[in-house]
Amino acid sequence: MTKTMTPIDCVTQVEQHFGPIVTELERVRSEVAALFEAGPVTTASLRERLEPGSLEFLRNPNLIGGGFVVAPGVLTDRRLYLVWWQGEERDFLGDADAPGTGEAIDYTRQPWYRTPERTGELTLVGPYVDFVCTDEYVMTTTMPVYVGGRMVGVAGADTLVETLETMLLPGLREAGATLVNGHGKAIVSADPQLATGSPLTTARDMIPCRGLPLSVALS
Repeated sequence: MTKTMTPIDCVTQVEQHFGPIVTELERVRSEVAALFEAGPVTTASLRERLEPGSLEFLRNPNLIGGGFVVAPGVLTDRRLYLVWWQGEERDFLGDADAPGTGEAIDYTRQPWYRTPERTGELTLVGPYVDFVCTDEYVMTTTMPVYVGGRMVGVAGADTLVETLETMLLPGLREAGATLVNGHGKAIVSADPQLATGSPLTTARDMIPCRGLPLSVALS
């Protein structure tokens, strides 16, 4: 007999996806902090330090990208830089250029950078359309990295909302539930009328996901 998914099962699925992401960001934080504490850091030395572990982690097919994004002026040879691998082929980004224009993007204005800079805490941003990398709805998890009281950047990882739909939608449908972010906006929903990013206006119960600004809402 097939077991019917419960709301708690849905919460567990969410935690099982994002839990390893948080663990990886903590690993990157330690690696980056150790490198900066040892002396001046270049783009090459930062990439060399992070690439093996990051590419190993990104073998997870449920992730679309990840790495480390530097704070302005902390590297000796570049003001802004992304030690970030993206897409199915895990292409290396390096510089963030605007699609179509090729102009450098000041990513420090993005919520996934500004929020952890302001709060000093783990941040989960989305759903939003990532016009820089994927042109698709994504969820970005970021964690600030501090050295000597100064933020040197954020470790992060991206998950496509499409991936979360494939992973979670069957269970959410059985439970009659919706995964919402910390602002009450739908990420994945059993309700076909509730679009990604739309606010959930009513719910009879909300089950929080442990250690994450996410909840499973029951209709």
